[in-house]
Order: sequence, then structure tokens, then C-alpha cells
Amino acid sequence: MLDRLPYDVQLAILRLLDVKDVVRICSTCTALHRFTRDRSLWHYALSRLLYIFPQPYLSRRLEELPVDELKAYVVHSAQLDARWHRVDYRPRLIRNFECDSAVEHVNLVAGGTWLVVVLYDGSLQLHELGASAPAVTLSHSLTEEESVFYLSSRLSFTDDHEDLLILQMGVRYNQCNIYVYHVSVVDPTPTFRLFGKISVAGSIWCCASGGRYLVYGLDSGGGEMVLHVCSIGADSTEQQRPQLSMNIGAWSADEDFSISVLSDHQVLLTYHGGLSIYEIPPAPPDATQARRVRPVWSRRCDIGSGIYRISSLSWDAHRHPVVVIGTHALHVLRPDDGMGVDYREIPYPLPSGSELGYMGLGSVGLRRAIWDITEARNGALHVHFRTYSLPRSILDLREDDPDFGREALGMTGRIGSFMVALDLEEHLVNLCLEESSGRVCLLLNNIVTGARRISVIDAV
Repeated sequence: MLDRLPYDVQLAILRLLDVKDVVRICSTCTALHRFTRDRSLWHYALSRLLYIFPQPYLSRRLEELPVDELKAYVVHSAQLDARWHRVDYRPRLIRNFECDSAVEHVNLVAGGTWLVVVLYDGSLQLHELGASAPAVTLSHSLTEEESVFYLSSRLSFTDDHEDLLILQMGVRYNQCNIYVYHVSVVDPTPTFRLFGKISVAGSIWCCASGGRYLVYGLDSGGGEMVLHVCSIGADSTEQQRPQLSMNIGAWSADEDFSISVLSDHQVLLTYHGGLSIYEIPPAPPDATQARRVRPVWSRRCDIGSGIYRISSLSWDAHRHPVVVIGTHALHVLRPDDGMGVDYREIPYPLPSGSELGYMGLGSVGLRRAIWDITEARNGALHVHFRTYSLPRSILDLREDDPDFGREALGMTGRIGSFMVALDLEEHLVNLCLEESSGRVCLLLNNIVTGARRISVIDAV
């Protein structure tokens, strides 16, 4: 009956179905099978996904993708939604790569086929998975007075690019260099581009980049925390100075926190006891004087201590909510231009009386999250991960939304798990997730030999 309708009517009907039903219907007969080659059908489906769950690198290529790639992206996404929350599932593929013992961090770049490697001296490498050598190496030459005392990296996303932020401590603990690079694998030549640099006298507590800003927290010396805001950009890659400074008041030296730059006007602080949003005021004539500020919004809640798992796509947060994985619940914020905040605390879908337990290294996106729970299995010769399909309610998706089957994304989310075998004496150093591909990357270290390896895991 369906194949007797006009072609455009059939196409309109198929657009109302989820991916699984489209594939099933198109396999029933030759007449309907032709829709598997209809580019407009898969273009429409992928466009819907990108509107709800943005992937900037993919959006830029959308119009040039052939029908086979469009279909593959849509089907792969549906398979991930169906599998990510299964309990003790077996990943489709695990690949191991030996690496230099000087590797400190690894980060998957959007798309999941490129890997950023950060070395101990601050040098950067860009690897295409499976390649025998890095496609790009950016060496960081240390002077005789310099040495890397502490190094950390953080990858964040905006609608236009990916930022790799490097915090590199100098030979003295109170001297620090912060670098912000743009990472590009879409252009004909993969590149790192230095987007901002600042040298700081003092002990940096935390830093983040977003849009045209770099923000870092620095102890005032009197027990108070000052957030310094620097304007960065491709045309100003020389050493920067703070554009303005905000004194947020007393802060304990034992209190860890994380910064997220939400927009040109707002900064989010996440700490174990709650969340606070501060408005970035206009730059004063005297940037050396810290302006005392109070949060425009705050909420006391139990986030948990130590490691903060916050969605990396925080820029323009009124469109894409900020997701924070807490110890006892999911915390979702969607600020608006009027300085209001839609805040939701969503309990995890656990049986009555049960708890998540230990939460180690982790990563969270807009629809998927993962964290290490190895201690829950006594640290035997494997690492155990909890996976979480985030609730569709955080993006106001209806229960009957055609893009997502009811069994894939629940209104309160779904929890799953998988396990990866380790070598003797290995432990987890670094974990990252590229959620569009469902690819997870681990950096593992042998505590006896010092040897390191990279493990890349494909969920489907």
C-alpha cells in the first residue's frame, strides 16, 4: 500500500519514523529499498541530529557528504543510542598502541579519527588513528631556566572550533604559562594554531577558554580567589595581560573548582558544594584593580570532590545546556540572555537503596557520559567503566520524538557498563570520550617499567 503513494508522500512518512523503522521498511521490497539511496532522507535525518546534538566539524561538511556517509552517520548514531546503556556489554573493537613514556595526555578530536597527544615538555602531536607517525608535531623548546613542573590539558568545543588549553608550570611553582591552541583536522592540512598565551606569576588554581576569552583563577594572597579574564584571538598570539579581574571572595586552599566559560558575559564555577555563575563585567579603565563581585546565580548541591566531569560544549549554553555529572545526581544548567537559569537536578536511574559508588576519571557530552569505577571491582586486572545515556529531558525531547526510539534514550537516562583488560601493574592515567563516534581513548601506565600505551575502544 505504501509503495502506491506518490514518492514525496512516501518520503514525508519515512521522515516521521526513527532510524530502525526506516531501515526495516526499506528492506521489505525493491520499491521501498530505493529510499536507502535517497540523499534527502539521510540529509534530513542527520540535520535533525546536528540541530539537537551539534557537531561543528560535521556541520561544516554536511552539504558535501555523499549519501553513503550520511546514512552511515545516522545509523551509527542510532546503534550507539541503543547500546551505550547496556550492562556489561562487550565493545566491538579494542586497539592498543605503544607510545612514548613522555606522553602525559591524550584527547580525541571531533570525529574520533584523530588524536591529540600532549608530551611532558608541552610539545603537541596530532595522530590519525592507525598511522605509523604523527601528521603534525609542534615542539615546545624549553629555555635553560624552564622546566615543566606540572602539565595539564583540556579540550573544549564551541560552534566554530575546538580549543586545546595547556597549563604548564615553570621551574618555580609560582610561575606558569598558559597556552590556548585551536585544533583543526577539517582543513586540507591538519594544524595546531596558537590562539592565546599568558604568563602568570602565582599559583593557578584552574583555567578555561571559550570564545574570545581565557579565564584563570589566582589566589589573591589574602585567602581570596580572583578570576582573571583575558581576551585572546588569532591576531593577538603574543603574551596577553588580563583585561579585567573579578574578586569572588574567600576561598579555601583545599577547595578545588572548575571554570567553564559560558558566553561573552558569563562564567560558571563548579565545586564540590555547588554551582555559581558570575557575570563578566565591562573592562574597567584600571585592569590591575580586582573588582569584587557576587554570583548572579548559585545553587548549593552535592557535586562531589576531586574530579569534575562537565560537558565540554559549554559555550553558548542557552542553546546547549551545561551537563555536570555529580556523585548523586545529574546537574543540568541552561542560562538565558536575561541572566536567568533553568536548572534541573536529575537523580540517576538506580534501584531503590543503591548508589553509584566510586567515580574516577570520566568524560561527559550532550548525550553520553563515561567514568571509571575500577575500585568497585577491587582493581583486579581490568578497568571497569560505567556508561550513561543522558536523559532526553535535558534537551526537552518528547517521549515520542521520531529521531530517538523509546528504548534508546529514557526520560531519566540509562546506565550501562563495560570492562577492559589491563596488563600487570597498569593503571589508568587519562580518559577521553568522542561521543559522536562513541569512541573512548585510554592512556595507561605501567607503574613498574614506566611504559605507556594508548587503548582505543569502539563501542559499536
